[in-house]
Amino acid sequence: MKKNPSAKKVFCTRLKGEQRFLRLLGDSTKAKGLRAGLVTLRPKELIGEHKTENKEEALIILKGSATVYFDKNKKLKAPKNSFVFIPPETLHNVKNSGRKILQYVYVTSQVA
Repeated sequence: MKKNPSAKKVFCTRLKGEQRFLRLLGDSTKAKGLRAGLVTLRPKELIGEHKTENKEEALIILKGSATVYFDKNKKLKAPKNSFVFIPPETLHNVKNSGRKILQYVYVTSQVA
């Protein structure tokens, strides 16, 4: 039986701890265009305004509730167990709008 060369690249990362930011894919050699991280914010804390540039971004809310600010004055609520899509070239920010810890996974991928 032939060995699959990509099998060596499959891995699992445990989502534990209360650190503010954890890169899930480690260094950039593990994936070509995909990036992901686990973010933990205290109540009322913001991640900081940033732009997706030429990337699509997905947020998966694991704990707590978030408010996602985008396009200057727009916002949307994202409760636990929700998914948010942010298109390329979108200026946005994420705030913990709840009373408990907000924890979410972000995934970005470059647009071809």
